[in-house]
Amino acid sequence: MTTLQAPPGRLAAPAVAASFLTLFVLGLLVSSLGPLLPALRSAFDVGPAAAGTLVASVPTGGLAGVLLTMVVARRYDTRVLLAFSCGALALGQLGTALAPGWGLLLVSGVITGVGYGAVTSLVNGMIAAVYGARSTVLLNLTNGVFGIGAVLGPLCVAALPDGSGRLVYAGYAALAALAPVLFRSLAAGTPNSPGHAVVRGGSGGDPGRLGLFALVFACYVAVEVATGGWITTHLRAVTLDADAAVFATSLFFAGLAAGRIIAAPVGLRVGPGPMLLACAVLACAGLLLAWAAPLGGFAYLLTGMAMGPIFPTGLAWVSLDQPAARYAIPTMLVAGNIGGLLLPPAVGVLVGAVGAAAAPLPLAASAGVCALAVGALLLHGRRAGVSPGRTG
Repeated sequence: MTTLQAPPGRLAAPAVAASFLTLFVLGLLVSSLGPLLPALRSAFDVGPAAAGTLVASVPTGGLAGVLLTMVVARRYDTRVLLAFSCGALALGQLGTALAPGWGLLLVSGVITGVGYGAVTSLVNGMIAAVYGARSTVLLNLTNGVFGIGAVLGPLCVAALPDGSGRLVYAGYAALAALAPVLFRSLAAGTPNSPGHAVVRGGSGGDPGRLGLFALVFACYVAVEVATGGWITTHLRAVTLDADAAVFATSLFFAGLAAGRIIAAPVGLRVGPGPMLLACAVLACAGLLLAWAAPLGGFAYLLTGMAMGPIFPTGLAWVSLDQPAARYAIPTMLVAGNIGGLLLPPAVGVLVGAVGAAAAPLPLAASAGVCALAVGALLLHGRRAGVSPGRTG
């Protein structure tokens, strides 16, 4: 028998601060790898395909982290799950800072990914569950903090002496270790998924719409991860020196943060579907511009601004659109991590075959598929009488 349980309504201030901190750390670590990639390839003597495998190691672990969270989410309190997730995040980043060989570097990336996937699932699911229809604003702000961390990551790498850039991950590990202390403020039984907060014992949802949502997230994460991993290599190959390319990488993530922060108030007036469609189309156009006329890093700045709102607004949309789907958000994150682990190595193969100048093309194609999936959701919703109304 299905029973309804109302979400608590709001989180304690330390828990909100911990959510901001963990997303900030995720932004730092995900944007630092791109600027480090040329130095890592040189230090470990690996080619572009192997480098793409390293970029994909975090999404690979992220997939495992999300799946593990789905299995244990109902067995353990959210505070306990977040403590273990942050611990995995800290351990993996420490390994990334200190690994003496390529194999251990890949393993550290996977461990980081496990923590990354679990933290992303738990934090976003918790906010969506607790705040319900009001979650768009906080999700965009929280993930905007991710973007701020992502802006600072390349700058942290550049600030260290040549050859020591990996040590930034030790500092990131220390920040991740602080988060569980703040998460102790969570009330016992705080839900970590909208399906747990709204429907107990239900497993409903429209499989067709969930599939389209999953495609949106797969394409989005594929573009974000692959762009962050290959942007420095692309710009160094076509227009910029090493320092300028690192700065351009920060511009991409600055755009990501700005797009999410701008989307927070816009989401109070514009439905998530139309917003996501416009964002995906503009992201595709920005990536095509980056390929046709690199313009330094400004095409990537525009791309980042367009892409920024897709992830948090999409999470709010699927939570409202499919409230009876027990694992809606974890399913989206699984799909996203699959996209994130497949596209970076594919870009690496393309770079190895025809050169780094072509790197934006598969990214633009993925953004285009994302736009088509959002369009299909809107069209299907109109036919079924589903409103893509405001989420704020």
